[in-house]
Amino acid sequence: MLSMFNFFQTFGVYGFGAWVPVLLYSKGITITHSLFYTMVIAFTTPLGALGAMCCAERLQRKWQLVGCALAVAVAGVLFGLAREPLLIVLFGGIVTIANNWMIGIFHTYQAELYPTRIRARAVGFVFSWSRVSSIFVGFWVAALLKHSGVPAVFVLISSAMLMIVLMVGVFGPRTNGVRLEELSQ
Repeated sequence: MLSMFNFFQTFGVYGFGAWVPVLLYSKGITITHSLFYTMVIAFTTPLGALGAMCCAERLQRKWQLVGCALAVAVAGVLFGLAREPLLIVLFGGIVTIANNWMIGIFHTYQAELYPTRIRARAVGFVFSWSRVSSIFVGFWVAALLKHSGVPAVFVLISSAMLMIVLMVGVFGPRTNGVRLEELSQ
């Protein structure tokens, strides 16, 4: 479950974050405006970390991950369709906040699922799948953008986020308030 999660989370984080200016330009927005919108969207980054920090112990981390993936999937599609500057920044900001919230939560969540004696190795292994997928995400985004346009990119990102919803929602255990000894048996 965590290997799949790590493989697919990269689509939302890098598939969106690294490509925002190009995606906007591909929609016919000037380079100047594209970079300005990207800068404004980037300013929302700390809000994701703050959300994760404030909710880490209050809400089940499993459901925070599911909620963040859903937010990226829905707001990403809406971002892909948006033409108005306010909507572009709003939906781009939601994607950025949700991605960074997810990052803040998943490192804690995955570490909780392994016994102390193998935790570093296990987390390193499952996290390595995000590095594997990061090799391909840029190429896939570029190919989709060239051949099918911006909406296809967001179909890819949203599909990856829905895989996270399924993987974590169905197979991910609840961790908040559960002793580590119980989780790692």
